[in-house]
Amino acid sequence: MVSQTSWVKKTYKSKGLDPLAVQAISINIYSQLLPGITNVTERARYYSFYPWMVWVYEHLSETKTLSDFVEWVRRADCLFTMIGIRHLEASGDDNFAGHERGLVGSSTLHQAVVGLGQAETLHLSDFTVLDDDKPLRYFKNRLGGLKQYYIGTLDGLGLMTTVGSSVANTNEGGIPLAEAMDAAVDRERFTETVLADEVSVDTLDALRSFCPCQLAGSPLEHTALVDLFFERNRTTTEEGHQRRSTLTLILDLVKAMAAGGNGHQSRFDQSVYRGCVYAGFLPGDQEWKLSPALRATQRQWKTYQKHELLSIAVQSIFWLALDFLAEERPKLYTTEDFIRWFGEQMQVVAAANELDGNYSEALAQTREKLPALSDWLHEEHEITLARKTLDVYRDHKKRAVRGELVRSAGKLLLTIVARDDGSTPAYDPLTFPAEYFALYPINLESLRRLTRDTWPSLSVPHWLAWVAGHWGIEAHLRVALRKLRYQTKDTFHLRPSDHGLEVDAMPDPTYTNPRFSQAVQILEDLGAITHLADGQGLALTPLGEELWENYHA
Repeated sequence: MVSQTSWVKKTYKSKGLDPLAVQAISINIYSQLLPGITNVTERARYYSFYPWMVWVYEHLSETKTLSDFVEWVRRADCLFTMIGIRHLEASGDDNFAGHERGLVGSSTLHQAVVGLGQAETLHLSDFTVLDDDKPLRYFKNRLGGLKQYYIGTLDGLGLMTTVGSSVANTNEGGIPLAEAMDAAVDRERFTETVLADEVSVDTLDALRSFCPCQLAGSPLEHTALVDLFFERNRTTTEEGHQRRSTLTLILDLVKAMAAGGNGHQSRFDQSVYRGCVYAGFLPGDQEWKLSPALRATQRQWKTYQKHELLSIAVQSIFWLALDFLAEERPKLYTTEDFIRWFGEQMQVVAAANELDGNYSEALAQTREKLPALSDWLHEEHEITLARKTLDVYRDHKKRAVRGELVRSAGKLLLTIVARDDGSTPAYDPLTFPAEYFALYPINLESLRRLTRDTWPSLSVPHWLAWVAGHWGIEAHLRVALRKLRYQTKDTFHLRPSDHGLEVDAMPDPTYTNPRFSQAVQILEDLGAITHLADGQGLALTPLGEELWENYHA
């Protein structure tokens, strides 16, 4: 008999985000709806500063090596952040969002800059070291925030290209943008500071024109960035059109809420955005009057939010399943064993009594009590139920939440089903490739099939146990095995063992980040929106009004 011995590639433990592969659909959707802005591209001026930084380096006369380029990028990155931190302190206007927010390495550099005395200096190289054991290191990635956060986006927008550690501007995108920025900043002083490796208060003050808040004082650069984000003066691409549509939708929402006087303007945040795009109404059941073009964009975001609601409900029930297993430690070896056991737990049975005896009856009762779609602040509305579900979960370290979380997540899932009339495809008006959902079985289409074919005959405890077992335990093991097979990642939060199903970690139920706060910050950086003088919310600037007027229709 012939035997063969082979090495098995070592796996590595990973936190395992999206343990049910339910958030992947949300991420796919918001990536389509807001391309060119990501969860880590937080400031508009980095889109011009990084091309400018590379452009300046290429014009240096010194001999250049890869290590020289790495050190140049890291020092320039640090100096840009230090300028913003210092300008916040020197201006005294408390506008953190305008100056320091989202600057690379600010958590490390902040204390050094604010503690810098008038006659003292800092060495940039103290912060640009690459050694892991240096506490002052501002960033781990060799090319700092450029490589870690922005280069993929800049590449996608046609501004820069990268191969390994080689970064270059494009002739048609990056170089004109760099030249536009160069017209309004002190290139010589910035370059001298980077090469001399010394920073003082006077130096940072002299370079304040680099602060992100000073973008409006660089007219050519400002115009180029507005053109970039709203795809003005260039052939409109599908991605550019979609980005412009979403940014205009946000401008429209700012405009509508400022005009509405509904008392909710002071909390124009992601939770308000979620409610408005889902319902198509402003807070307080007020109509959101949209042009047909923006109504189509709002409907796309509604589909994103509808899937998010499903995601919160299922994630919460999965967390409950793990919490029960971790606390009770039953010897359960299969999904069927778990479903039988989970449906008999006291909190699950008690929740069933409040939700009526079987799934069909519970769904009928939910439909009868369903608040209007427009009334998304109502305590029984799915938007509010999702918020309450997450609030209950967040209290789990302070009090017992099992029973309340079972009821809240169950009601949320029932309300999502009750709201769906099935008159259009579940993900309308979005489209996905054929067979896309084969990898992501927890979705709005499968929800429809289950509520029609499988769940009606189940009691509420058995229904909740079905969700916890099949859409929780079983789905997670499938996802974790797939990541182990194709990515060599150990992402198991739960694993089968000789002692039954054993819990390794408890994933947090959470929304995805739809890039809303980044989009708002970029609109503020561009000068399209501004905070009102009394601090109560946002308003459009003349530029914002102009952009809205040009594109809302």
